[in-house]
Amino acid sequence: ARLLAELRIGALVVLGADGAIAGILSERDIVRGVGLQGDSCLRQKVSDLMTAAVLTCTEDDSVESLMQTMTERRIRHLPVVGGDGRLRGIVIIGDVVKSRLDEADMEVDNLRHYVVAAR
Repeated sequence: ARLLAELRIGALVVLGADGAIAGILSERDIVRGVGLQGDSCLRQKVSDLMTAAVLTCTEDDSVESLMQTMTERRIRHLPVVGGDGRLRGIVIIGDVVKSRLDEADMEVDNLRHYVVAAR
């Protein structure tokens, strides 16, 4: 919890000794632990609180598919893995929203240019 607060982030991807993704620890995991066990959960191991069944995406996935996955599964953090299964990065819901807003802005600009050119 301290590291999440210090870094001002909402989740950490947990890697095993072999470098493979072992889990993800999010603010939600910590809040759930506090809700169920009280503040004693803050002294537990990360592995006791983290979500072990981690959904991932690849660098080739579309923003649309990421948005669908994140919305349907109600998750805000999605680790990105390469073909070798190794962690490449993490996509957060804010990245997806920003991408969609940028697309919408571009569409509006294109429509404005079209209307101006048609006059």
